Amino acid sequence: MANILYPAPLKVGSKIAVCSLSEGIAAKYHARLESVINGLKQRGYEVIEGAFLRRSEATAELATKAHAEQLMGFLVDDSIDAIMPPFGGELAMEILPQLDFNAIKQAKPKWLVGFSDVSTVACALTAKCQWATLHSANLMQLHPNEKSPYCLQIFETLSYEANSEFTQAPSTHYQKVAPDYAQHPEALFNYTETTQWQCLNYFDQRTIEMSGRLFGGCLDTVGLLLDSPFLDLHEFKKHSAPEGLILYLENSELTPTTVARFLLSLKLAGIFDDINGIIIGRSEITQGKNPEFDYRHALNVALGGCMFPVIIDADIGHIAPNLNLINGATCTLIADINEGRVIKASLNTSLS
Repeated sequence: MANILYPAPLKVGSKIAVCSLSEGIAAKYHARLESVINGLKQRGYEVIEGAFLRRSEATAELATKAHAEQLMGFLVDDSIDAIMPPFGGELAMEILPQLDFNAIKQAKPKWLVGFSDVSTVACALTAKCQWATLHSANLMQLHPNEKSPYCLQIFETLSYEANSEFTQAPSTHYQKVAPDYAQHPEALFNYTETTQWQCLNYFDQRTIEMSGRLFGGCLDTVGLLLDSPFLDLHEFKKHSAPEGLILYLENSELTPTTVARFLLSLKLAGIFDDINGIIIGRSEITQGKNPEFDYRHALNVALGGCMFPVIIDADIGHIAPNLNLINGATCTLIADINEGRVIKASLNTSLS
């Protein structure tokens, strides 16, 4: 039985690599980049910048190879303690075939932090190398003056020893409109909308509980790879999560119809046979061409009949804030339900 490997806790002097995975940061965002990097330095971390961090040329085969080689260099460098891409980019999955996972397994585990396309690589590291990885806000969102507890908890989580535990609850409000970092490089989160997690099924129960090892990320990318050699959820469960999995997913750019297709394809592939529950994040895209088939309808079609609990509209993904979800960690979610609304919930995570 393979054990999950938790990277060493970050401390003052820890070395963080800040690098792009598929495209760098355009010049108009460099002021924001400076602010977030300075925030890491203010916390006492040493920052190493990737060679392509401040370049934003169009993706090409050479750029893909160069990004893969750069990431490999950081992954096998035992002086590096964490890797924090500024954001995910567009096509991080292109670098997966060029990563040497056997060499990575021989290296010291290190944190990979972020969401969106970052989760593509993070899930592969967890599935193939048993490294725990952190799905959370991206570095570009972590302004040093940010007071959002979900952002502050990122650094707390990265400081935990193995076998530590922490608990999170749903946010009270979320951010509807993301700030323009080109025009407002010092912008902080602006939570204006009331959060309301929902339970898609299990309407006849007052309390639901799901437990298992956390695994997931962006449906747009991770959803395409769960049955691939790079993620292979069946094998991961067999070797690292015999107790079952809690799968979490969030949508970035898929229309409701495409969301339904993606989720139904996972069901048909037997992916849902391996899980004890699903947590789905909020979606920016709630309507498609057919106004009668919205995001909620898509989730109902694909997941409404599941025999395990399905929580939706959770704090995961492209609509801030983000829960801090550790791929590979054990987790228990307990929620009180009233007519499908989550009245109270706690998400207890253990680095065990």
